[in-house]
Amino acid sequence: MQLSTDQRHKESLDLLAEVRDFLTRWPPHPMMRPVIEKISAHLADPSLNLVRSHAYAQSGGAYTPVGLCIVRVSVANAIATVSLPPGSDAASESVILDALRNGQDVILKPDETA
Repeated sequence: MQLSTDQRHKESLDLLAEVRDFLTRWPPHPMMRPVIEKISAHLADPSLNLVRSHAYAQSGGAYTPVGLCIVRVSVANAIATVSLPPGSDAASESVILDALRNGQDVILKPDETA
């Protein structure tokens, strides 16, 4: 799976927020307060919030050797949408059902517009 630098940065920020929340549940300690405040100040930076709130989307499809679409998949914010192509762009129903029964791999790539 390809991840953009922004996606990796978002994952790091999410992990840092999880660590901060974990530390706040510990019994109070004088040495812990400055660390928690430092993490909170870093996470409150408005430019970092842009990265954390951005919705990343990925999509891809599986095709027959002659270019007919078997299935399309898109993922945005951990929600996957699987769709079948309409009309003449689609593979036959038997090809689609066989692919789904056998487990069809779909390579997802980041959407350029997301």
